[in-house]
Amino acid sequence: MDDIITQIWSGLREAGLPEVMLYLPDNTASRCHWDDTALIGNVRVALLADQERKIVRLIPLESCTGIGIASPKGVDPMNHRGLVQSKLRERFSPK
Repeated sequence: MDDIITQIWSGLREAGLPEVMLYLPDNTASRCHWDDTALIGNVRVALLADQERKIVRLIPLESCTGIGIASPKGVDPMNHRGLVQSKLRERFSPK
């Protein structure tokens, strides 16, 4: 688990934020929950449903270009940012 996206997502999951937006190498983004990933050997992959092709895509997290936390529908992302920040501080700030 050496890649940065997996490390960030693992920390987000520990802080109670298991669902993220993954920014993919093809310049698209996809919402994914930690439970929709799998470890193949020592590589964690996201299992993403591709409706157009009627397949499940296996995307290595290390190939993702970014990660984000989607705000719930109807919630301003600026306001949601404070909630995310407080969860991360609560979980990872030195005591």
